[in-house]
Amino acid sequence: MPSPTPDLPPRVAHTAIEDLFGVANGCLLLALGMHLLHEARLITGGVAGLALLLSYLLPLRAGVLFTAINLPVFLLFWRMLGTAYMLRTIAATLAITVLVDLVASGLIIAHIAPALAAIVGGTVLGMGMLAVTRHATGVGAIAVIARWLVRTRGWNFGLICMTIDAVIVTSAFGILGAERGFWSMVAALTMNVVVLVWHRPDRYIAES
Repeated sequence: MPSPTPDLPPRVAHTAIEDLFGVANGCLLLALGMHLLHEARLITGGVAGLALLLSYLLPLRAGVLFTAINLPVFLLFWRMLGTAYMLRTIAATLAITVLVDLVASGLIIAHIAPALAAIVGGTVLGMGMLAVTRHATGVGAIAVIARWLVRTRGWNFGLICMTIDAVIVTSAFGILGAERGFWSMVAALTMNVVVLVWHRPDRYIAES
């Protein structure tokens, strides 16, 4: 006879302080990841990657573009995802916008190899995304759409983001050139693999 399945421990909710701390850490990691990629003139997937790509084409900072892209989607999905979630998401997005500029002014990089920027930047972005997502907060329009699809369709969060990211990163080859396009692809894959491996609600007990 198969052995009985052990009872799972009860889910433990995050406290308000834990949520604040987790989201703050996630926003800082996201801002740092964007800065590393920007200094190597690379992009990644998601709204962060789209904002970086547009910042190379327009006289606007990546942080400002990050907010400008996100806000219309937040308004569209507000009622579907709930006021509490969307307010946290908007607050996190505005924090990232400010932190991108703060990190850029406080961390001056004379030189960074594209390979290092892609791998470290992608990893940092993935961990930042995990941190805010674990505390019921979005990190951008694509993550909000992906979270809604997870809730309504049961799709995998990481796979949704990876598919959309493929479209965004492909554009880097035409705009930034083959070499930067390749390392941008590495950055996006690194970021999404981090999320795909560790964004597992069936393994993670604590929740907001």
